[in-house]
Amino acid sequence: MKSILITGGTGGLGRVVTLRLISEGYHCIVPYRTVEQAQDLRSQLAPQQRDQLLLLEADLMRDSEVERVFEAAVVQDDLYGFVHLLGGIRGFQPIAETSVDDWDALINLNLRSLFLFSRLAMRYFQPKQQGRIVTIGAMASLKPAATQAGYGVAKAGVSALTKILADEGRAFGVTANCILPSIIKTDANLEWGGEEDVPAWITPEELAGTVTYLLSDEAAGVNGTDFRLFGRMNI
Repeated sequence: MKSILITGGTGGLGRVVTLRLISEGYHCIVPYRTVEQAQDLRSQLAPQQRDQLLLLEADLMRDSEVERVFEAAVVQDDLYGFVHLLGGIRGFQPIAETSVDDWDALINLNLRSLFLFSRLAMRYFQPKQQGRIVTIGAMASLKPAATQAGYGVAKAGVSALTKILADEGRAFGVTANCILPSIIKTDANLEWGGEEDVPAWITPEELAGTVTYLLSDEAAGVNGTDFRLFGRMNI
C-alpha cells in the first residue's frame, strides 16, 4: 500500500482530502495539533479503514517536530507522496500596518514549512527514483492585491518552490505540482461569504479530486504545473 504524508490533513479542506485518499486505497500519515480534529477525522472512517490512517501530534512550526514526523512517515519505507495543505491567512492589512510578527507568521506557516518537508522528501525520493509532491498555492499568487502582502508573497513562494522541486526532481522520477484554488467552500469561509458569491467557489471535494489525480499513475507525466481551480469566479 502506498503511503502519503499530508500536512494540514485534519482541517476543513484537509479532512476531505485525507478521506478521499484513504477511499482510494492510500495509507495516510497526518500530523495534527488538536485532539478534537484528530478524533473527528478518525470518527469518519469505517472500521476497516482505520489501519490506513496514522495520526501524529506535532507542532510543524518546530524544525525538530517536522523531522520527527517525517521519520515516522518513512518507517515502513513505502512513502510515495507528500501533500502540503498546511497554510493560512491572518487578516488583511496594508504593508505600512503589517507587523514583522504577522509577516513572519505567514511566511513560516505557508512557505517555510513546505521548504522543511520538501527538503526531507527530496532526500528520500531521489534514491528511489520516484515520488509525488502536491502543494496548495492560491489565486492570490497570480493576482496580488492590496492588503495581502504576506499571504500573497508566501503563496507565490509556494508556487515557485514547487516548480523548483519539479525541475530538480525530473531526473529522479519525482514530480511536483501546485494547485491554485480561488476561494474554497469551507466552513470558515462560509462564515463571511455572501449568498451571491458562494456558488462560484470551488468545493473541497473538487480540490481533493485534483490531488487524487496528481498522485495517480495517469498524472506521471504532469510536472511543474500550476493547476488553476478558479471555479466560476470571474478572474
